[in-house]
Amino acid sequence: MTMLLTAGQWFLYWTAYSFAGWIWETMLSVVLRKRFEDRGMLNGPICPIYGFGALLVLAMLHDVHNPVALFLASGVIACTLEYASSWVIEKLYHVRFWDYTGKPFNINGRVYLNGFLAFGFGAAMVVLVVQPWMISIVETWSDLVVLTLAIVLCAATVVDWAITQAGLHSFDSRLARICEQIKMRKLEQIEAIDTRIDMADEMLTRSLSWQQRRLLRIFPSLTSLRNPDIAARIRQILEHRAH
Repeated sequence: MTMLLTAGQWFLYWTAYSFAGWIWETMLSVVLRKRFEDRGMLNGPICPIYGFGALLVLAMLHDVHNPVALFLASGVIACTLEYASSWVIEKLYHVRFWDYTGKPFNINGRVYLNGFLAFGFGAAMVVLVVQPWMISIVETWSDLVVLTLAIVLCAATVVDWAITQAGLHSFDSRLARICEQIKMRKLEQIEAIDTRIDMADEMLTRSLSWQQRRLLRIFPSLTSLRNPDIAARIRQILEHRAH
């Protein structure tokens, strides 16, 4: 029971940090792009990479109390996770969700200086301030509340993850199919004529799921490795329809 309870507590921490990451990404979108966007890769309001990053930092740096050392080590761990996540996603799904090429001190476009600074500071605050505060709250809950909440959230996350995985596995092939349709239908002419833009909308609606269209909107640098230009062209059509 003790191991199960501990696992439940840590899953709640992961969920909380994933939700906090979603809030952070969404706020950035509101500030930088002047509109609300669901910035999570999953359909629910969580960004799992933030949850994994927080737990990884807590596991590796829980006994580090020097703020400077904690900041630097947290930044390295977070950027390593982001780099690895970008590489794995690219290899699995043949798409690249973010690209920092052109940003200062970037490494292969996968991580860059601003991310190191933001993640380093945020992770340091997690270790020094946030996690002790969260532990003090969760430990006041009964075992039944912790386990019930963890099970419900875990079930919802697994379902969401499965739906997202299905969409991601077909993403690149659907983009390739649209690329062929563009060649056949000469979409450049369709885009130039407002009265026929609905034809392009209809084609995208048939070819891409709601989730796939959302990912194209919220990740401005998302590209297909096999068809580098197609994502940008589809995004133009989606932007046109939004206005």
